[in-house]
Amino acid sequence: MESYLADPYVLRQELKQVNSDSCIGYIGIHDFDDDSVPELIIGDDISIGIFIYEDGMAKKIADLYEPEVWGCINGVHYRENTIILVNNGSDGSCYVCLSYHDGEYVTGVFDEYNPDTATVNGKEVTEKEFKMRFDLVGLSRDSSIPRSRMKREDGIVTALVIDAIRQEDEYILIEDLDFGAIKW
Repeated sequence: MESYLADPYVLRQELKQVNSDSCIGYIGIHDFDDDSVPELIIGDDISIGIFIYEDGMAKKIADLYEPEVWGCINGVHYRENTIILVNNGSDGSCYVCLSYHDGEYVTGVFDEYNPDTATVNGKEVTEKEFKMRFDLVGLSRDSSIPRSRMKREDGIVTALVIDAIRQEDEYILIEDLDFGAIKW
């Protein structure tokens, strides 16, 4: 899994990551662009990759991760056509977002410790402009992708042990999910 994910600050090279026989990660599917083909969300506490299905193959469309000064991802939320990565600090949070608007994917970063400089698609914007694109209000457990413990052997995920994927009012245990049957 990690070979498909970005590691811009080389955090996965830390000894505890390299020698771990299991990792905590995120896996989910969500249709951001309303084309009836959901995107695949896969990641860990360092980065999240978003993939689409195109020409019979999975194709990565985005690598999302917190700014270096914030470090790891504490939670992943989704709402309508947006995914929001959160890192919570003692007096605020940092948000990294991906959304789909007007036929294109849009990214944004907002840091509550430094609210004067948010970014959308790499350009500095005001907090108000950022929040017009990305709705941060009301993030809750109902909008989150649960973290899952994924056991691995030789870098290959061999079992998904905990948590569930929510589909409307039903939860499907990840360990019981037949990934071969998912059409995405």
